Amino acid sequence: SQNIENKRRHTRGELLAYGFCFLLLLFILFPLLVVLADAFFPLLLEKRKVGMGLDLQGFRYVWQWYSPHLWLSLKLGILSVIACLGIGVPASYGFLKYPGWGTQLLEEMLLLPLSIPGIALALALIQTYSILRGAWYLILVGHTLYALPFLVRSVTGALRQGKVLELERCAASLGASRWQRFRYVLFPYLRHAMMVGSLLVFAISFGEFNVSFLLNTPVNQTFPAGLYLTYIQNSVSISSAATTLFLLVVIPILLALQYGGGKAADALPHQQA
Repeated sequence: SQNIENKRRHTRGELLAYGFCFLLLLFILFPLLVVLADAFFPLLLEKRKVGMGLDLQGFRYVWQWYSPHLWLSLKLGILSVIACLGIGVPASYGFLKYPGWGTQLLEEMLLLPLSIPGIALALALIQTYSILRGAWYLILVGHTLYALPFLVRSVTGALRQGKVLELERCAASLGASRWQRFRYVLFPYLRHAMMVGSLLVFAISFGEFNVSFLLNTPVNQTFPAGLYLTYIQNSVSISSAATTLFLLVVIPILLALQYGGGKAADALPHQQA
């Protein structure tokens, strides 16, 4: 009877936990469902009896006027990943291989963009590189500075949790070249961390608004800035359609980030072994 009572309590606890999680999920997803409904059925929320079917006029309008901004944000996201990988992975390796107060200071300085408001960072870039004002690659510099700490943290965390330097020394003692050590030791060890960091960098760059706000121009404007314009200039249905397009890019990245992060966590004990 004691075991039966414990099982009942355990079952009630599980039901309460599932119920609470369901309510929390509903609280988070309900606004998104409203946005999707307003994007695809704009007249539905206005409680009209006619014309309540599927209406894609909002998507056509957004694609006609804001698709260049979407392509620019996608390009900036991809280039930010490439730039952060090219800078962050060697920097993370250097922080681990050459420990000291100098490398610790550099590592902490990499985190400074996270503590500085995005608008202040953009203003600093404009004042420093005023000759580049209006160029899209100045926006890329801002995105790279803002997203680089996330990739560095991801890679340095993976490096410090294992014995990659010992493995590299063993490979070097067996005659492996630098390229072979990177190809067969470092890269397999850092593959998941680099993947997770790259997805995070892309998501940050694609959705970044604060740094881009002052760096944008009418010609070179990111999609979040265009999204902001739909909120203040267009109807709710058009802004909902623009938000839906934004979510169509961001949500798969976040799902891949969740899946890749879980695989990285599962693979880490095997790598340490």
